[in-house]
Amino acid sequence: MTATNSITFLPLDSGIVSNDSGSMIRFVLTNHSDTLLKLYWIDRAGVEQPFGELPPGASHVQETSSSHAWKVVGADGSGFKFYPSERGMITVSGPAAVSFTDFSEQISHTALGDWSTAQGYGLINIAKSLGVPELGAALPMNGQNNNIALNLVGAPAAWAAGITGKGVKVAVIDIGIAAHPEIDKQLIGGYDLLQRDTDPSPTPGPYVDHALGVASIIAASHGAHGGQDTRGVAPDATLLNVRIGDGNNSTQTVAEGIRWAADNGARVISVPLGNGDTRVQQQISDAVHYAFSKNAVVVIAGGNSSNYGATGPALSALSGEAIAVGNQDALAGKPFASSNEPGATPFPWVMAASSGYVPVSGGGYKYFQDGGTSFAGPYVAGLAALLIQQSPDASARDIIASIIRGASIGPGEATASLGEVITGTAGADRLQVAKAARIDGGAGIDTAVFAGESGKYSISASKDGFVVTGKDGVFGSASLSNVERLAFGDTAVALDIAGNGGMVYRLYQAAFGRTPDAGGLGFWIAAKDSGQQLDGIAGQFLGSAEAVKLYGAAPSHAALVDAVYRNVLHRAPDKAGYDYWVAALDSGGSSTAQLLTSFSESGENQAALAGVIGNGFAYTPYG
Repeated sequence: MTATNSITFLPLDSGIVSNDSGSMIRFVLTNHSDTLLKLYWIDRAGVEQPFGELPPGASHVQETSSSHAWKVVGADGSGFKFYPSERGMITVSGPAAVSFTDFSEQISHTALGDWSTAQGYGLINIAKSLGVPELGAALPMNGQNNNIALNLVGAPAAWAAGITGKGVKVAVIDIGIAAHPEIDKQLIGGYDLLQRDTDPSPTPGPYVDHALGVASIIAASHGAHGGQDTRGVAPDATLLNVRIGDGNNSTQTVAEGIRWAADNGARVISVPLGNGDTRVQQQISDAVHYAFSKNAVVVIAGGNSSNYGATGPALSALSGEAIAVGNQDALAGKPFASSNEPGATPFPWVMAASSGYVPVSGGGYKYFQDGGTSFAGPYVAGLAALLIQQSPDASARDIIASIIRGASIGPGEATASLGEVITGTAGADRLQVAKAARIDGGAGIDTAVFAGESGKYSISASKDGFVVTGKDGVFGSASLSNVERLAFGDTAVALDIAGNGGMVYRLYQAAFGRTPDAGGLGFWIAAKDSGQQLDGIAGQFLGSAEAVKLYGAAPSHAALVDAVYRNVLHRAPDKAGYDYWVAALDSGGSSTAQLLTSFSESGENQAALAGVIGNGFAYTPYG
């Protein structure tokens, strides 16, 4: 067997031995061949110590040092030796087929934001998701409480805006919520799937306080009291207590619990449960789909197996119909080592902290530095409740998107690989982009300049602006915010869809009922950039020979309004709108130019063209 990648695979006759110069690392050995594999650790004296066997289809996770030597051999005698110099997965597919998948953090750009293989879409920011002013660390950081986690995710900003989860029902699918003054008033019902009755109280055991901690992070009282304390993210939300087991929970009862919660009015369903299963659990996925169809947001613990990729119930989020949560170390500013990582394929996965005090049965509290993804997930469930209070008609998909939209990945070696930071001034900047970069144009009408023709790049909208990605596999991606235009060797592209560029495009389309020509579009964009009003441009359009041919030399107001409805909105006029505009033109309250701009900038027309110009549009610059 031979292979080359970021781990060097050596022949079996290589004389490598373990030493103590390395650092701790993990590798995963996966057997995709049709033969038994044997794993050996080569000790410091060069003696091969048997370490396990992997039948076809099996995987083995090994914590070790990067300077320790290992050997893999198949039943046919072929094999290889290696030092696990990089964190990742070694896959054996056959006697001469070995590959390596790097598990070090990688960053990619998506339409929803930057994606990290370790952090997903990153740490949630409640203020950004809700669109309210940020307050920073508004809660005191002394005392025995969960303020560090609440400050980290920006929860106080929601409360200052009067958003507390009022009117939103949240279900906790767990082993039963124990009684405690922090949440007793919030509990409004529940069900025991084991006993098939309405008393979902937990039974004594090692996990008796688990659901209580989860429920308190979601909706604990903000009532003042001395000593230890827990504040809920959504203190005015109500809780459904759904007991599905005692710790050894079956897939069937978890799925039943999700369905029961959805049928009983829960808009948010918290599933603080996990296991190491790397296969999608179909019963749970089907239940998640059912809850999603009833407009419930399912929030699932991402898992604590230190796995590269979701495990257990969190795999159901791969469908996009639930959101999984990783566990952020609030002090270190990175994921806990115990937290699963989402991997390379983007799906709804965000981070939250789990550190702090939570209640325990009997009236006391307990501190967790690492509360696991079980105690990180409720911060996201609380955010979902806040968003639903703010927008009660929003769909589950909308709520998930809002959570992701507010999140951001933290700094580290991987984010540094996104490239240099280029910042514009308050004027109209031309910013040269020669390699992967993060660009903030600032104020003014700014242009990012790229080498080569436009066909060498792809352009896509993102939550912060746009992403320009090279198709050559070398350039990488440039993340743009506050950049209005792009310049390539063969054309220019306008990105200011809500600004001058977009207004001129829509007006052109409205006036002439056709796709604008690139040269004319460039001329009128330049006019708008120079300060000409949109109504003035519309008046010139209506006086053109093309418009006269389309609308007539002197159409009646009634005929013009009817024609504009049909040419711009592609439908017959509604009576109220038709009567309004004919009267406005007859009385002189509005001009024909104002009629045209009102239709071109209407929400209906903007929505109709969003799919056409949403990722920018080409034009030929004037002058």
